[in-house]
Amino acid sequence: MRGATRGRYSGWRLHGRCRLVLPLIHASALLACPLLLSAQTDANLHGWYQYFGDHPLNESRWGLHLEAQVRRHDAARAWQNLLLRPAVNFRVNGAVELTAGYGYVSYHRYGLYPVAARWNEHRIFEDLKLRHRAGRFQLQHRFRMEHRWLLDGLYENRHRYMLRATLPLRGPHYLTAWNEVFTPVRPERFPHTVDQNRATLAWGRRLGRHARLEAGYMMQTVWQRNGRVREDNHTLVLALLSDLPFFRRP
Repeated sequence: MRGATRGRYSGWRLHGRCRLVLPLIHASALLACPLLLSAQTDANLHGWYQYFGDHPLNESRWGLHLEAQVRRHDAARAWQNLLLRPAVNFRVNGAVELTAGYGYVSYHRYGLYPVAARWNEHRIFEDLKLRHRAGRFQLQHRFRMEHRWLLDGLYENRHRYMLRATLPLRGPHYLTAWNEVFTPVRPERFPHTVDQNRATLAWGRRLGRHARLEAGYMMQTVWQRNGRVREDNHTLVLALLSDLPFFRRP
């Protein structure tokens, strides 16, 4: 799910100054600003420990996406979420990829304004990922539609947009930054136009041909469904990423 750092994208190329890239990432976050001004706030420290695997099947355009995230409150002391997300990828070309899959999320009580009880969500999702370059930056746009089965049989839809920029450094190292905005799809009962935003800055290192490690900081801003509480979750992120092919012929 993450933008690759190995080699060059074979998709579009954009011309322009590199300093324009990071403002593009933060522009989507501005959509949420009117909602962040007049709420009770709950600041938390979280730790997200993640695995993202995008595994091509042999030499075909098809692949498997395998994802697991252990999200902890107080960095590691208690649960925030457990997320499992298997999916199927189809690579249209070097610039375009489609994904469809299933997601399971467990929600736990944490913070000053916790949910009433622990509960689980089931969802189906579809992705469109577009990749290109802007100067030295490698860019990825991800558009995601989620179909969510929530507590007490409630069904809702949600759209997500993420812009990610990666800057290669010397040797196996790189920097990456991304922002993702979550917006409800009517007639969702949640009343706000934006219910979550995630802004992240991370350092990455390639661990050979098919694996990478990323460590960084994410500000996760969450509007609770009661419309009165905003969570400002300061989050430490540690992720292992792999694109090891499966069933490759010898």
